[in-house]
Amino acid sequence: MEQKLFTNRVMQVAILCRDIKKTTEAWAKFLGVPVPPIITTAPYEKTQAVYRGEPCRARIYQSFFTFDNIQYELISPMDDTPSVWLEYLEKNGEGLHHIAFGVKNMKETLEKLDADGMPTVAKGEYTGGRYAYIDSVDQLTMMLELLEND
Repeated sequence: MEQKLFTNRVMQVAILCRDIKKTTEAWAKFLGVPVPPIITTAPYEKTQAVYRGEPCRARIYQSFFTFDNIQYELISPMDDTPSVWLEYLEKNGEGLHHIAFGVKNMKETLEKLDADGMPTVAKGEYTGGRYAYIDSVDQLTMMLELLEND
C-alpha cells in the first residue's frame, strides 16, 4: 500500500470555535490545567498566507494545550475575512477542523496529495516553518494540515 504523507507523525488535533476565550477556559477547567495564553497569528506580511489561490489577510486567535504525545489547538477567526477557518466554521459549525501531520518534504507531499484529488486549500509561513491545509473532506471526512519545521 502506498503511503501518502511519507510520515505517520501526528502532531496536533485542532478544533474550531466561535468564542476562543470561553472555549479555552472550559478546556482548561476540564483538563485541570492553567488557562493557556490566547495568541493571534501574524499579519500577511509575515505569513504570506494563501487561501484558494489568493493572498489571505485573515487572522485567527489560537490557544494550545500541549500533552506528552500531541498538541490540542483551539482556533477562532478574528473577523469575517474569508479564510480556510471561517469557511469550515460556517459550513460545519464548531468542532474538529483538522489533524496535523509533521512532514519533511512539503512540496513533494502537496503535489502527491493534489494528484490524488486532495488539493491544497491554504498555506503560509510561521516562525520556524510552514503549514498547508488539504481539502481531504470527501475522502477522509475532515481537513488535514501539514506542518514542516525548519
